[in-house]
Amino acid sequence: MSARLAWLGGRWALVAQFVALLAAGVLWVAPRATSWVGSWKQALDFGAGATAFIGPVAAGAACLAYARLRRSAMSEVILQGRRDWWVWLQPSVAVWGLASAALLILVLGVTGVASAAGAPSYWGSSWIVVPALAVLAAQTVIGAGLGFASGRAWVAPLVAAGVFSISFLTSSQVIPELFNTGGVTGTLAGQVFAVGPVLMPAVAALGIVMMVLVAAAPRLFWATWPRRGVVVLGAAAFVVGWLGAPASNDDRYELLPRPPQTCAGARPQVCVFEETPRPLADLVTRVERQATFLYDAGVRVPERFTQHYATQDHDPSDGVVQLIGDDESSSSVSDDSATDTLVTPALCDQDYGAEPPYLAMDARHLLGRWLQVRAGIRQPAPGDSDRVWLLGDREAQEAWVRDVYRRLQTCAFEEITIPDGVG
Repeated sequence: MSARLAWLGGRWALVAQFVALLAAGVLWVAPRATSWVGSWKQALDFGAGATAFIGPVAAGAACLAYARLRRSAMSEVILQGRRDWWVWLQPSVAVWGLASAALLILVLGVTGVASAAGAPSYWGSSWIVVPALAVLAAQTVIGAGLGFASGRAWVAPLVAAGVFSISFLTSSQVIPELFNTGGVTGTLAGQVFAVGPVLMPAVAALGIVMMVLVAAAPRLFWATWPRRGVVVLGAAAFVVGWLGAPASNDDRYELLPRPPQTCAGARPQVCVFEETPRPLADLVTRVERQATFLYDAGVRVPERFTQHYATQDHDPSDGVVQLIGDDESSSSVSDDSATDTLVTPALCDQDYGAEPPYLAMDARHLLGRWLQVRAGIRQPAPGDSDRVWLLGDREAQEAWVRDVYRRLQTCAFEEITIPDGVG
């Protein structure tokens, strides 16, 4: 091992640091595996977001290395040589390299798992890893600068905690999201990464690197006019990144106007985003099972149910696919997702207005319970307010079902009525 990297410890110390960095990343992605496993882009985003855990570990390791360097006689030798800036940087670059390797392995691992689970790959989105690596560099250099300034090994855990706190504050929108590199909890189906908001943290990170370096070792990084110019450019980059950083995590993503879909089934046809096909087969089976009772009651069910967001282009004659919780990324869905899909035969403006459409919500709830009772999925409990109606006259039930379904399909919410005795 190079003597210039001796401050990182021996060979086994490097191995231990890499294992710790990788373990921190796994700790970040593992709890949400059931969510990102069905979406390649979400897996990519979650892997890139592991800087929230890997970065603090890298900062602590760099702090420890530079505390050792500061306490050694070598530190003064390096500072006296104005051309030795690269020697000073080598431990930081080594730690950043280990952290970057851990992040890249993690990203390849989670996207590989998503691909194996059936999610289509979108390698064109992989560029979001580059800003994540830049943020890792900033986190590492913060640790290096504080370690060199203090010369105390015991500062390392405090630095790691501080860098983690910065990541937490940015993701909590207390300060601009400079260290937010991903970790969305939705599938990102029907969306793309917004270039500007994703790149701005990288711009700010490069500025942080330059400012921390000159603050930690001004005799090296402020020694010549070219270096001063680079530092000034770095400070300008930080300001640009700070001002341009996304105000919230949602700003990192943009909706596609009409995302591609994949469809199955015939009565009715069911379509989900092409990016997240895992739930389709099971959803079709459950929708067809429950839709049978609507057809039997004489209801005109939409020929097709599609998945889309309110602002995306869609055929107004389509019903709306509703997937609850992690069903969007799972190979099996709940009966409730199939029910919620069938009781949403149209996308209505009232559903997204300032005032919730309470009457329509109550009607969908009762209609959904009727469907599940008829399908044998549930039975009304003795204390349920709708028990008498659900177990009562079938012709009266079907007449109400036909009427309310038509009003839900035409968005005539103000004309909806709830059967007497159902509260």
